[in-house]
Amino acid sequence: MLSHYHASFDVGDENNSHAVMLRLVGFNKRVLEAGCASGHVSEQLSAQGCEVIGVEIDPSVVEPALPWLERVIIGDFEGDTVWPQLEGEFFDVVLFGDVLEHLKDPLTTLREAVTHLSPSGVVVISIPNIAHADVKLALLKGTFPYSESGLLDRTHISFFTKESLLQLVKEAGLAVVELCRVTAAAFHTEIEVDREDVDDAVLRAALADRESETYQFVLKAVRDDGDHALATLSSDVVDLTDRLYDEAKRNEMLSAEVIELTLKVEALEIQRTSDAKDLAHYRRQSDAVKRLLPAPLVQFVRRLISRS
Repeated sequence: MLSHYHASFDVGDENNSHAVMLRLVGFNKRVLEAGCASGHVSEQLSAQGCEVIGVEIDPSVVEPALPWLERVIIGDFEGDTVWPQLEGEFFDVVLFGDVLEHLKDPLTTLREAVTHLSPSGVVVISIPNIAHADVKLALLKGTFPYSESGLLDRTHISFFTKESLLQLVKEAGLAVVELCRVTAAAFHTEIEVDREDVDDAVLRAALADRESETYQFVLKAVRDDGDHALATLSSDVVDLTDRLYDEAKRNEMLSAEVIELTLKVEALEIQRTSDAKDLAHYRRQSDAVKRLLPAPLVQFVRRLISRS
């Protein structure tokens, strides 16, 4: 049986969390994949030459993943059933793809994962952003609409913004070396918020936040060895990522404005052409009328017009 989280995806899509995680994991690594489900990510990890040990809490969904896994551990990270089976094992990558938000105590799990990293190992995390505009707008309507998956998956028990995610990573003894965003525009998530129900001023306020359209954060982190240079580098990475994202959003807005202005110019040109045709038509009609009127009457009309 396939997990209801099972999903096909384009590995080249940089706006897909699975594709971004695969890029951050890389090739030919030994990977501990938390929440492997029925193997939609495991298969791609295997295709990248990785050796994968999967961890899954639901035994009914793992069979399709078995061809891609070295082995699978059935258990709960918070139930003392996983880590004892991994004693003495180390990994190049520990992958938490939309898993930590399902845990009561994600910090303890993440700290334990750090102890299973090889000397140059990394942790890759994907996590939904509770500060997405659609969540805020739903709250303003007095709703918090849980669903089977997505931002408000009914099994989520921990919720994260960018700042609380970075704090979690720091407290686990890790330093971020790459931060990515998967985005979804307001009113384009599984949360059903009707644009017609949202006042323009409220919408502007909701979209003013940098992370208003961030659907998921995906990051890579290394063990923080206490080196000041590493801490500074990690901070610089996050700051630079934020600035690049802001610049991309500004460019996107400018492009939209250019398109809007181009359309207005095209509309004005069409209107000018139409007006010119109308004017030529009226002139032809005027000339025809003039030819039918006696000359004295034409002169009389001209005098009246000149006096008015």
